[in-house]
Amino acid sequence: MAEGKQFPQPTSTEQIEPNEGATPKAKPQLTRRDFLIRSNAGAVAVGVMGGAGFAASLVPAQAAPPQAAPSSVALSPLKTRRVTLDIDGKKHDVTVDVRESLWETMNYQMGLSNCNLGCDRAQCGACTVLVDGKAVNGCTVLTARNGRGQKILTVAGIAAGPGLAGLHPLQRAFWLEGGFQCGICTRGFVMSAYALLQSNKNPTDDQIKEALDGNICRCGEYPKIMSAVRKAAAELRGERVSYTAPWITEEAAVSTAAPAGGGISKQFEFATPLSTIEQLDDLSLELRRQPGIVSVSGTERTITPIWDPARLDEAAVRRILAETGHPVR
Repeated sequence: MAEGKQFPQPTSTEQIEPNEGATPKAKPQLTRRDFLIRSNAGAVAVGVMGGAGFAASLVPAQAAPPQAAPSSVALSPLKTRRVTLDIDGKKHDVTVDVRESLWETMNYQMGLSNCNLGCDRAQCGACTVLVDGKAVNGCTVLTARNGRGQKILTVAGIAAGPGLAGLHPLQRAFWLEGGFQCGICTRGFVMSAYALLQSNKNPTDDQIKEALDGNICRCGEYPKIMSAVRKAAAELRGERVSYTAPWITEEAAVSTAAPAGGGISKQFEFATPLSTIEQLDDLSLELRRQPGIVSVSGTERTITPIWDPARLDEAAVRRILAETGHPVR
């Protein structure tokens, strides 16, 4: 070897050609530098110390694995179904998501308020409706499974007409017995009790409790609820029943029997709506004191009195309402 002659040093990726007869040296399979480059760990470390731009300049472009091209396959749309719902005797054609509950369809698509939503977990019974006579939870029953001719019945479909006299005995009993407080659970209790009384008009207390077992009243009105179901059952059996509305303190038995000549009812619209629904209770009590007024129901915007035609006519009823300070259109 000539003095002073320098030979280039092999890099980590170069193969040293051994001299003839010499024992070949093993090539390093993977150096620490190669590992860091291929795993991008070097880029991360350098980036932490010197910034991403500096790291990018050190790591060879071919070292970074190519990014996968975005998939050109579009996500499939939600599956929907066109169904015809028979709700309270009326047909409704709607397109629903196959995952949509009956409660969601009635409230969000159809604008119906025929059942309330409580827990949304089928644990409180507030959303109870009847499907082919069976009480079910509207929050968990799928709409798409109930568009095949099933008869769906809600609390709005059991009344026979307007006013207190037009209510189903169960609805009337819950109102006059005070079987409610906040009202969230009331529709569900009425429908569960309705399913019971369709097959058993003389239930025992244990049978009533079993029928209402899936319903929860968080206000704790269970004694009044039981009393309301008992009295409604008695009325359905043809017995005369007297109710004591909790807000009436004088003499107070409110009979559900219509006058001998048949009561007349009509819904009127207030010229000026009431400020609160509680104001209707005071007005109803005042009107019942008037001779000939049998009962009163309504909302903040409307009122439906029932009167004895032998003693009053519509003009007289309008005059009475005007005298109370609540004229009607």
